[in-house]
Amino acid sequence: MKISAISDIHVKNPRDSADYLLGTFLDHPLVQSSDYIILLGDIFDLMCGPHQEYLRLFQHHFDKMEYLAKAGKKVYFFEGNHDVHLQKLFHLRWKKDEVRVFQNELIEEIDGKKYYFSHGDEHEIDNIAYQRYKKFILSPPLRFIANRIMPYSLLNFIGERASKVSRKKGFKAFDEELVKKRFRHGVLQKTKGHYDFVLGGHSHVQDIFQMSESLSTYVNNGYALKTKTFIFIENNDLKFIPLV
Repeated sequence: MKISAISDIHVKNPRDSADYLLGTFLDHPLVQSSDYIILLGDIFDLMCGPHQEYLRLFQHHFDKMEYLAKAGKKVYFFEGNHDVHLQKLFHLRWKKDEVRVFQNELIEEIDGKKYYFSHGDEHEIDNIAYQRYKKFILSPPLRFIANRIMPYSLLNFIGERASKVSRKKGFKAFDEELVKKRFRHGVLQKTKGHYDFVLGGHSHVQDIFQMSESLSTYVNNGYALKTKTFIFIENNDLKFIPLV
């Protein structure tokens, strides 16, 4: 079995560099030959609620996802903290859930191994402010507002401002070793070594970590616009594949 996974692309607009990178990933021969195509959140810089404008803006990507799904691939989309409350939007496009969307982690057994897939922000356990923020944006009142009240024009305005901060953060220099240490600690605390592979994103730091307390391996592709790679696993052998 083959698995291809990517996270944290942060596509803002059609034809921007991130948009091109996502297209390159979906068109890659190894991705096209994979049994599982896993999109691990923050694929889009701002996507919230069932606004059909998203389907028009990014139809080229949704068409590619549909092509892969119709070819018998399992295409899984995990919500991040930039692309949230998408269940209704995806159902508008895929009535039979041909492309599945998840708001929380998924445990799947593949080739006799247990895989844990998620955006990975639940592993940032020491960042109490962020965990409160994530709980707030996923709360039923915010879900109601996103699905029924918030107009696309207002979301787009907010997104234009927020994305500037996001882009700066993505390329901003920071202590990558410290981030790795924090996320590795969070993964250990959250998963307890119960899974053979833990795939996530969010940290914007590329990492492969073999947990010494178990046979569990944590892998994070990092900020895709910076790493320009994706995760590829074949017969439980893991590697990063360049996209350029």
